[in-house]
Amino acid sequence: MIIKYMDEKNKKINLKEIDINNFNNLSQIYSFTTENIAGYFEYLDFTNKNVLTVAASGDHIINAFYKGAEEVYGFDINYLALIFTELKLVALQNLNYKEFLHFFMINEENDIEENKNALDYEVYINKLRKDLTKNVAENWDILYHNFNNDGYELRNSYIFNNKYDNNNIKLKSNLYLKSELDYNIAKQNINKKEIILINSNYKDLNHYDLPILANCDIILMSNISDYIKKVYNKKENYLEDYIKDIMQNLKNKTNVIVCAYLYDIQNINYRTEIDNPIFKKEIFNKLNITYIEKNFKSVINNCIDSVIII
Repeated sequence: MIIKYMDEKNKKINLKEIDINNFNNLSQIYSFTTENIAGYFEYLDFTNKNVLTVAASGDHIINAFYKGAEEVYGFDINYLALIFTELKLVALQNLNYKEFLHFFMINEENDIEENKNALDYEVYINKLRKDLTKNVAENWDILYHNFNNDGYELRNSYIFNNKYDNNNIKLKSNLYLKSELDYNIAKQNINKKEIILINSNYKDLNHYDLPILANCDIILMSNISDYIKKVYNKKENYLEDYIKDIMQNLKNKTNVIVCAYLYDIQNINYRTEIDNPIFKKEIFNKLNITYIEKNFKSVINNCIDSVIII
């Protein structure tokens, strides 16, 4: 596995700049996906496909390779998400299934007792650091040093958003975590791949010389739609701007774009405009864009989630 960055420029983390309230270049890390990736990846054919995805926790990338993707690019405005994604990819290569869970999970498997060995420094130093890219290793050194090389303290700090940290949800959400066999399939599939990581928002991706934009089969926008009201700094009609930007910057003739992940779609207290089924339909009709919506069980009991696919 080879990990490369587009325009990294030897970035160094300044912990004072980490924003725990908004998504920007230094925001909190999500250790695992909050989406039911296992639920909606079944609707997509990843076999030998080229994929562009939000990096986020790294789970979209790993699950895409698990499903047979040929090439995967990950982008994220949050640089911390990228260095965490690299750490997770390197851990996948160097740790077995139990070691991986024990390193990343905040609680023990029964979700009752805290995992005192989360992000264990000795594991980082002895098994992972050597395979991290130079700049990323130095940034993880900064993070560990700030917490006296105590991985447990780092994992429970403001650096991570632990609001949805539940072991059962993590295992349900990720195809590669279903079992040791599934984990090893992901490990094998990613073994000889090259992964490109880009510190960018979706609107600026076309500023890079990215060959994948011309031949991308699948684009995964994760739950960016939850934040588009803030992105466009408008009280209304921001959904139209979002869809226009996607179509202009990312859509080619043949690709499939999962443009939104929607949580708890039966909740009529809509998070954004795309959650409102009537308004959503009006906007897509206005733009003459055909879409499909796939519903599936949420990993949260008694809830239904969905994805919007262009």
